Amino acid sequence: MLNANDFLSTKVSAQINKEQSTDPYSNSSFKSLKNLSSKKKGKYFEHIYQEYMESKGSVVEKPRNSDHDRITDGRKKEIKGSFLWGVGTHFRWQQIRPDQDYNDVVFIAVYPDRLEIYEADKETVRSAVEVQDKNGNWVYNQHGGKRVNSGAFFLDGFPSDFVWMKQV
Repeated sequence: MLNANDFLSTKVSAQINKEQSTDPYSNSSFKSLKNLSSKKKGKYFEHIYQEYMESKGSVVEKPRNSDHDRITDGRKKEIKGSFLWGVGTHFRWQQIRPDQDYNDVVFIAVYPDRLEIYEADKETVRSAVEVQDKNGNWVYNQHGGKRVNSGAFFLDGFPSDFVWMKQV
């Protein structure tokens, strides 16, 4: 058995404490959102987006199927949120599936001091993520290695790295 005090003397505990001391969200208003499970974060990203868009006068509806998250002013939106990775080196938006039924991808970037919302149409995002290098590897493939197109992709960077991301 390892009691609480024993755990505090482990290398694992020291490593966790070190990582937490460099967490850019340690004193952020967004820390509670960051600490949620991925599924719950996704749910709240959808609610944040809906509340924000409704405050701007848009009509936001529930999805018609599981391929998109909301319908805003008649357009199907797939919502992807991300916090800074590591010590703030980049964002990573994941599980981008261009073959699903949506018109636009919404990218939510949660900085320690603010939340920014961007979007791009599906074909623009598809062009950005369905990329093969000179060896035929899928550069942004999320599952199954780089040699296959799994249909799920990720995107790393800051919104400013993607001129096609338009702030909402």
